[in-house]
Amino acid sequence: MGFKILDVPTTSISEVKKSPSIVFKKAERENTPVYVFNRGDVAGVMLTQEQYESLTNEIEVLHERVLDLEVEKRLAIKDLKLYSDEEVRGANADQFLTIDENDGWE
Repeated sequence: MGFKILDVPTTSISEVKKSPSIVFKKAERENTPVYVFNRGDVAGVMLTQEQYESLTNEIEVLHERVLDLEVEKRLAIKDLKLYSDEEVRGANADQFLTIDENDGWE
C-alpha cells in the first residue's frame, strides 16, 4: 500500500530505537506528526500526546456532526412515515424490554 508522503518531518526506525523522546520533541517543535521510515518504507507515524488527543477529539466532533446532519436529512423528508411502537413490535408493544446482562456471553 503506497502512502502519499506529505511535507512533514521524517526519521528512521533506528533513530526511534535510539531515542524516542527526540522524535517526540521533533513532533512537538514542528507541531506536526513525524513519519518513521524503515528501509525506505513508512513504518508508522509518531505524534505527541497532545497531537493524538487533538486528532481523536476532532474525529469525535466530526462523527457527531455527521450524525446531526443525518438527523437533519431525515427530518427534512416531507412524507416521512412514522411507525408506532405497536406497529413495530406488534403484540409485544405493551411489554417492557429487558436486557439480560449475560445475553450472548458464555
